[in-house]
Amino acid sequence: MTVGGPAIMIGQIKGKRLRPLASFGDKRLASLPDVPTLKELGIDAEYYIWAGLMTPVATPPAIQQVLRNAVRQAVQDPDFRGAMAKIETPITYLDAPEFREFWDTDAKRLAEAVKRTRPVEQKK
Repeated sequence: MTVGGPAIMIGQIKGKRLRPLASFGDKRLASLPDVPTLKELGIDAEYYIWAGLMTPVATPPAIQQVLRNAVRQAVQDPDFRGAMAKIETPITYLDAPEFREFWDTDAKRLAEAVKRTRPVEQKK
């Protein structure tokens, strides 16, 4: 058994070397429509592999805006989106306020999951 993002696993899945059991997101992956989410299987868990661009607190707002605009433009580029689609990596751009909201929600979700998790006890 292994866990990983679609970009890492899709080749093994398509090559029939791995059988997907579930996806961690809030909805099924378009490339694996028959694979249920954990929530569909009754497991209250959601997990995302994400990346974000951050700057030091003292970065001037004008510089922050230039960076945000550049990233937004790059994410919207058809070549970039096509490259990400080829490696089965869904892309969502969140600007600073939306990303902060996602960050806070994700941190809370992960903290709650850790609290619910117990070590597996082995019988002796």
